[in-house]
Amino acid sequence: MRRPWIVLVALIVGLLAAPAARANGRFPASNAVVFDPHDAKTVLVRATFGLLVTRDGGGSWRWICERAIGFSGMEDPTYVVTPKGTLVGGTFSGIAVSRDGGCSFAFAGGANTHVLSDLAMRPDGGIVGVTSVYAKAGDGGSLYDNHLVVSKDDAQSFAVVGGPIDPTLLVESVEVTESDPVRLYMSAVRGEGAARTAAFLVSYDGGMSWIERRFDLVGGETAPFIANVDPKNADRVYVRTAGPVDARTRLLVTDDAGKSWRKVLDSASPLLGFALSADGGRVFAGAREGVWSGPTDTFALTKGSSAEVQCLGVAGATLWACSTERSGFVVGASRSGGRSFDAKLHLEDIEGPLECPPSSSVAEQCVAEWPKLRRELGLPEVGEVRRGGAPSGPALRGRSERAGRSRGGVAAGAVVALVVLAGYALLKRLRRGR
Repeated sequence: MRRPWIVLVALIVGLLAAPAARANGRFPASNAVVFDPHDAKTVLVRATFGLLVTRDGGGSWRWICERAIGFSGMEDPTYVVTPKGTLVGGTFSGIAVSRDGGCSFAFAGGANTHVLSDLAMRPDGGIVGVTSVYAKAGDGGSLYDNHLVVSKDDAQSFAVVGGPIDPTLLVESVEVTESDPVRLYMSAVRGEGAARTAAFLVSYDGGMSWIERRFDLVGGETAPFIANVDPKNADRVYVRTAGPVDARTRLLVTDDAGKSWRKVLDSASPLLGFALSADGGRVFAGAREGVWSGPTDTFALTKGSSAEVQCLGVAGATLWACSTERSGFVVGASRSGGRSFDAKLHLEDIEGPLECPPSSSVAEQCVAEWPKLRRELGLPEVGEVRRGGAPSGPALRGRSERAGRSRGGVAAGAVVALVVLAGYALLKRLRRGR
């Protein structure tokens, strides 16, 4: 039989030591990396609590809150940065656009004009998005309002283009092709529950017509997502499958625009990361178990780092990854092809909201939200010691020392000790009084 004081100690420690940091009801995490094609040192990381931005290749990081972009809740928008530096986000509220480096946002055409499921960008800056919004219930299941939207003026405006898209399909992803400007691909699902099936679609005429090709889901897989298209061969497309946390998923490739498929990698957990080298010669895939990479002529993939991968992206010769502190970093970079990563970001490295003019969206929304987020993430208060030993500066730039436990962790430990001692003393008194 368990002793009462042991139960009390376990309960108190469990309650106080349990992770409390949450972002929109989710544990804070990074899950996508976006590069600026006109500035190699600018990297944006999508997180469960907004966007994180570095202008110096990962030396320092700032925060853009969700409300400044124009959304809130459990939503992970798709972002692209155009060759002119315009930041574009496809949200459930519309297409959010920033032309000042992420300080201010406005919806192209107004809020709720185009509610995007996904968007992609051509090398010349042309943007293609797809809307797939529930319309009504049909005899065979749900029906969706599906259409393409395109911008050719750096996200100044978006126009609906192309022919009809089967309304029984819920479109999951869209992708453009670098070597064929009129070729487009989409992945989708049809039906619900056990009756759900998947589809892969190709258009050879810029979306005016679509050819649906079969795509089989296996095991616990729930949907296909287009990971990338070979930059030199428009017929070669990579697709990763999605599934629940413990589901096995696959990376597949087609060399004939979806007529046939072959498996490149079988993963014990969802493949959340994929990247392709600029010349299409090397592929990278990541999951909870780590990173795999290999040449695309043989697809002989080998295991590299065991970091828990939540996203991958290639910029030049550097492979970037999203992960968790269990792997030693929230964002890391590898110059060894994924064999090892250098930490580029820990949550405590976030120095506060992006520095912006007082009239900007970030200044009006994020500055007021920062103290709350800082508490949720367990970041040190302004004035606490930074990692290098210098006190944190003004304007919400807190960092803690990683050499040992942060002051917040030490304080929490002291509180646990005091409460445990007090509880134990109380129990002894009660037992004496029996």
